[in-house]
Amino acid sequence: MELLILKTLKMQGFSNIDIDQIFNYLETLDYDLKKTRYIGKITSTNERLAKYFFLREKFKIDINSFDENLHINEILDQCIDWSEFWRLLVIKKGFCCIRLSGELPNKLRFTFLSGPNILSGPSADLEDSIYEDVNYLGNF
Repeated sequence: MELLILKTLKMQGFSNIDIDQIFNYLETLDYDLKKTRYIGKITSTNERLAKYFFLREKFKIDINSFDENLHINEILDQCIDWSEFWRLLVIKKGFCCIRLSGELPNKLRFTFLSGPNILSGPSADLEDSIYEDVNYLGNF
């Protein structure tokens, strides 16, 4: 039986070399390959920018407005600590950013996946909230 992640990577056009590199990375961190999901890919000049632009694009908010001064993405950029946001995605949801070999002119290739692994531990279940330790009931 072929793993869903392998099938997805093939459908996304990854070469056998890319797939081997991805699986080596995932196996090194003991990812549960049956539960690991492909999120996307991007080219960038470095890993920090790849993570930033990838996450920013995934969380793009489009609001139909006649007000040209409404800049939600710029507001988000000022409010979100992207490195802390990424850290929480890694710990709580098992996100990873893998730099693939074979550079394009002035660009590097990165792919993003998510799944339970040795770093995320049991809290990587997709149903968990990042606020799992917070008691919302309080002391009434």
